[in-house]
Amino acid sequence: MSWPSGVTDQTPLPFTLWRVLDALADNPQRLGNDPQVQEALSLAEQYAARAQRQEQLVDDRLFVEVSAALMACVGPMGRVMVEDALDELPAPARLSALLRAIAQELEDTQRQAFARQLRAREIV
Repeated sequence: MSWPSGVTDQTPLPFTLWRVLDALADNPQRLGNDPQVQEALSLAEQYAARAQRQEQLVDDRLFVEVSAALMACVGPMGRVMVEDALDELPAPARLSALLRAIAQELEDTQRQAFARQLRAREIV
């Protein structure tokens, strides 16, 4: 039984998943085939992949994707909001910093719609 791909000590995971991983490290032979453990391992890999995506640098492709997601929520002004947020961030900008800056400018309902768009487009 191996550690989930992409998971490190710094990976932000829910406590329940860390408990499963810790138990698995102590007794891999006994827990390795348990379906619930397999599900937890899969979830841990998903969290790790999401964390890695959020730390990537914003390039032209991400700029377009984030702009499209925001425009779906607030209209054409979304592109300008992304440009303004990038202008205020130190270069090179990371996706997580960009998303935090944008989220601060949105109302709760817009923020929720934006998050749904980001997930639907597999940006986060």
